[in-house]
This record gives sequence, structure tokens and C-alpha cells, in this order.
Amino acid sequence: MGYPAVLFVSPDGGLIKYHTGYATPDQFAPVMEDALKTESEFQEKLEKLEAKPDDAKLNAEVALIYLERKQLEKGVLFSEKAFERDPKNRSKLIPKLHNQLGLTYGTLLETADSEKSEAYFEKSVSHFKVLIDKYPNSDVYEPAQYYLGVTYAIKEHYEDSIAVLEKLSHHAKDANIRQSAEAMLERVKDLANADK
Repeated sequence: MGYPAVLFVSPDGGLIKYHTGYATPDQFAPVMEDALKTESEFQEKLEKLEAKPDDAKLNAEVALIYLERKQLEKGVLFSEKAFERDPKNRSKLIPKLHNQLGLTYGTLLETADSEKSEAYFEKSVSHFKVLIDKYPNSDVYEPAQYYLGVTYAIKEHYEDSIAVLEKLSHHAKDANIRQSAEAMLERVKDLANADK
């Protein structure tokens, strides 16, 4: 038996908010108000973007929201516009966008058939590598390295995974990332040894 859950979904199928657990009407009202506020703010962004379709920051913001809503096609469309219009990362959102795309494709590769899985893997790795290579001062630089290592492990590219995670476990500035990399590194090494 599972827990009760309520999904707030946009008319086009985007996940606005996910709420788990039982809530009394008094507890549920703020959840519903927050979902309505979130959707209203998103609709305002879309209206602004319609008026200023070349605005790189708005394109990136809309892309991130679509990716959070599990609407990959729309997220990719606006991501491409953001990448094209903001090659110098003036919006400061391009690394976050690459990270989110890497995570989205990485999540999809776990459940896809083998052909799609390989395409998702390549896209995930590509986005993480672009972020790592071009944006070393980004706040998602170290998490992207961790996720790259995990993505390699999911596809059983253990040598690549170990190389990324070892480097990260020795050089990460964030103690939590370093600790997570060390723990994942041990798991990947165990998987690699079991595979031999």
C-alpha cells in the first residue's frame, strides 16, 4: 500500500507540483495555493517570452521549468534557444541548464530500450562534459562531475566512472560532494570487480 499523493498538472501535461501524504483541508489549502502561484508565475514568464522571444535568460528559465515538469521536448526547444542566444553565459543559467539536461537524460536512460538508452547516455554525458569543460567556476561544476561518474556507472562504463569519481573524491571543494564521490567510488569498484 502506498501513500496518498496529489499531482497538480498543467493542461499540457506538465507536472506543476507533487504532494505526498494526507492533508486536512487547512493543511492542503496552502499546498494548492502554492501550486496555483507557481503556475501563474510560469504563465507570466511565457507571456514575457512571447513578447521578447530572443531573451536568453527567459528562454533558459522557461527551459528549466519545462525540464522540472518532465516535459523534455519543450525543455530542449527552449534550451537550444538559450544556448544559441547566450554563448557567453551572461544569464548565468547555461551551466544549470546543461546540468539539468544531463540529469534528465541520465534519468531516462535507466528505463529506455537499448537504442534510446544509448542516445540518452550520449546526450547526458555530452551535457555534463560541456558544463565541466566550459564552466569550472559554476556552482554545479562539482555536482556535474559526480553525476557524470554515476551516468558512466549506470551504463557499466566502470573505468570511466572510476576515473571521474577518483578525481572528484580527491579534489572536490565541497565536503558533501567529496563524501558522496568516495561512497559511489567504492560501489562502482565493487560492481567492476563483480563484473570480471
